Amino acid sequence: MRDAPARTCPLCGRDGSLLHQDLPDRLFGVPGRWSFRRCDDRACGLVWLDPKPIESDLHEAYATYYTHGDPVAGQEPGIRSRRRGLIDGLERLWLSALLLRTARDRIENMFLDDIPPGRLLEVGCGEGRLLARLKAQGWQVEGQDLDPKAAAQARRAHGLTVHLGELTRLNLPAESYDAIVMNHVIEHAYDPVALLRECRRLLKPGGLFVATTPNPESYGHRRFGPAWRGLDPPRHLHLLTLSSLTRIAASGGFARTQVSTSPARAGGMLAASLDIQRSGFDPMGGHATPFHLAAASLYQLAARVAHLWRRDSGEEAVLRAWK
Repeated sequence: MRDAPARTCPLCGRDGSLLHQDLPDRLFGVPGRWSFRRCDDRACGLVWLDPKPIESDLHEAYATYYTHGDPVAGQEPGIRSRRRGLIDGLERLWLSALLLRTARDRIENMFLDDIPPGRLLEVGCGEGRLLARLKAQGWQVEGQDLDPKAAAQARRAHGLTVHLGELTRLNLPAESYDAIVMNHVIEHAYDPVALLRECRRLLKPGGLFVATTPNPESYGHRRFGPAWRGLDPPRHLHLLTLSSLTRIAASGGFARTQVSTSPARAGGMLAASLDIQRSGFDPMGGHATPFHLAAASLYQLAARVAHLWRRDSGEEAVLRAWK
């Protein structure tokens, strides 16, 4: 996969200082080494990958990816389902104890709970699990993705309509959707401003755009540094602070925006960060061991306490914008 130096901030053009150096791919073993830079203008705060993969080669970073199939092979579906159900139940109890149950539900439903269901597009829908859940809640859903394997699985498993290709090149009809959501997608976008500009074009007047993304100002990034799971080189091209999210939304044409952070899904991300710190690799897709569950629970607690003290320290940054 070819790459090119990226020394200046792609959002504001300022110089960037090295934040992390010489990082490998810790998930899928894509060859190469990458660094991250942080914009020297703290009012911007964007973090970006340097060197940056050439756009035409970027697909090579996704040759193997977790949206391509069942991540836990070799287990009987019934056993897997019962184990997942038990883990989910224990997690819900712990989140309730931490007063995070509602926050988890809101972020997993992309903050759509306070508007009536209408027509919805998910950008970067992957294998379609979020779309299937929103469809069950009454939304008329469509998806978009670049990955033909993931799109095929979404169609096969959930009967979803998925548009395959770059959103900016699909030429979908303007003002078609009541809501557009991106769940951990904007950090993968080669040109996030152009992507948001197209999302705004596709929204109906008054329509809602929602994006979640790893927060480089998070408790987890401060705790784990270069081992933080949210970095994910070379797939995460840009990591957005609340300030840079606001700037990108404004550049994309959105005049009314709200930004915030959430610790509600911190446990799993920080347990994965611990794996990276210990072994240099995140065994994504392996079933959770008692050690991982205990680590996730403890880090969920730590992230919750940190967020009570600093509201910008959640593992995920959230952008909501209205047309």
